[in-house]
Amino acid sequence: MIATALGASRAPAVLLVEDDAFKQKELEGALLELMPDAEVRVGRSVRQALSFLDERVYDLIVLDMALPSHEVRPAAAQPMSQPSGGVELLLELSYEERADPVIIVTQYPEIEFDGRLYALSQFARAFGRKASANLRGAVYFNVLDSSWRTELRRLVR
Repeated sequence: MIATALGASRAPAVLLVEDDAFKQKELEGALLELMPDAEVRVGRSVRQALSFLDERVYDLIVLDMALPSHEVRPAAAQPMSQPSGGVELLLELSYEERADPVIIVTQYPEIEFDGRLYALSQFARAFGRKASANLRGAVYFNVLDSSWRTELRRLVR
């Protein structure tokens, strides 16, 4: 099970970075089943997630890979879709030498990094050759198949 940062006896702090409302609801529900006392904070864009990372260390980060640059706001510029927005967050964690554990949850079977596509099972190794982050693993989210819940449970424990 995820230990709280520095072994403190408090509710685990979880950052869920997901812009799709349906997927966010499914993931949040699964996380709360696994960690009923967790404090789950939801970031819906790269910019918002970066600001949440500035505020604290998280006991777990659940990260989508395809994220918008910023949130939609009335009368503001539309956010740019970033297929590798999650990679940007991983690079920031590496740059800041943070050890927050990260689980990637994506609807894509591959992740683009450093000009190449990597299968989910190979991404952590490829990322580790260029940067560092506490990657626990990657989960393929498929709305038609609940096996993602089993894999998420395995990585959280």
